[in-house]
Amino acid sequence: SLSPQEEARQLMEVNFLPCDEDDEDCDPLSYDDETVAPVESEFHSLMATFLTYSPTDIQSMTSTSNRYLNYESPRHQSLHKGSGEKESIKRPRQRSKEEGIRYRTLYSGVQAASMEPAVLRSFTVLFEDYLPIRLAGRRIYKHLNNVMEEVRLERIGEIERARELCSGWDWTLKEDGKEQQHFIEYARCIWDDLMDEALLLDGEENHTGESGVIPFHCLLHLGLDQVLMQNQLVTDRAKLEFITKQIINEEGSGSDADSDILDLQRDDSVSFVEFMRLLYHFTLTTSESQTRNDQASLIELLQAIKETAMSARPKQAQDTSTLLAAAAIRSGGDTNACKKRQKHSDQFDHYVSTFSVWESKFMNGDDARLAKQPPRRLEILRGCFEGARNESVVAALKIVYMG
Repeated sequence: SLSPQEEARQLMEVNFLPCDEDDEDCDPLSYDDETVAPVESEFHSLMATFLTYSPTDIQSMTSTSNRYLNYESPRHQSLHKGSGEKESIKRPRQRSKEEGIRYRTLYSGVQAASMEPAVLRSFTVLFEDYLPIRLAGRRIYKHLNNVMEEVRLERIGEIERARELCSGWDWTLKEDGKEQQHFIEYARCIWDDLMDEALLLDGEENHTGESGVIPFHCLLHLGLDQVLMQNQLVTDRAKLEFITKQIINEEGSGSDADSDILDLQRDDSVSFVEFMRLLYHFTLTTSESQTRNDQASLIELLQAIKETAMSARPKQAQDTSTLLAAAAIRSGGDTNACKKRQKHSDQFDHYVSTFSVWESKFMNGDDARLAKQPPRRLEILRGCFEGARNESVVAALKIVYMG
């Protein structure tokens, strides 16, 4: 079976050079790249870039902070010693939770659009025929591509810092006798899921805080204290809170991470690095613990933390990115801004529902007015009708509409 990325690429090839309905000799799978219009080729090249982003890359938009954007551990520095000055990215400010959700929704929506033939063709026509959309599309693509590269570096920096601090967990996990991911990278994936649950819990509160961190009270709500106490790693919440704040203060003032960390205003929010330091501290210092300091026991502990957190909300069919986008509309410290976003969201929902009415009214083949429309305009309409049924596409376009 093909991967989603491979299936998407096949769909893109089918839509790369569509046939005219009257051309019986046209084979949509037989085409020459040299015959493709340059603008169309450019657009499909831009869209193909988004298909290279993994689910982990996209999830990192909300689960990664920029505290370790340019961080290199001593181990990593030794590997690159003498190779010259490394390229770094400087970010002028923190990415907020709300921004992280918006970016994640956009990337998910672009990927979903790429896998819907009618939607992809509709966007292609718009990109080709309307200069303002083409110019804006190029700028948006460049910005989103830069953000993705930045977030990837942030994730690498967090993992490097955690590996340095949790040196006793320098293990590579194996499956069927083959080496897979490093234990810290496995723990990082568990953190991604914890972050999703925390954001959904926090949906009615404030999304303007720093992205990639979980407030301590949210960790308690997700049952972290229960799991640690069940495994006899901690005796009560008070001790857990005391150790957590101690680690937060130490990591904020005494680490060798990027100097921008020193400028952050510390609160009770926990980053991935601090989360790993917390687990490392308790597993190494609590002698009466039921959890041994080995791979199997620690994986079991991480799975228990994840399962307890995910049990806090009912199962829902909607994509997590779509749920987060809906929650972000109602969140934020400014009440007027929330009302404005909700107004624009309701207006966009009205537009989407109108497309459904139009589709049932005009696309049944009986309306003579359709025959008078230019073929390319009909392609745009078909894409709109198809896109209006796709949750991820609708969520991404709503983010763009709300500005």
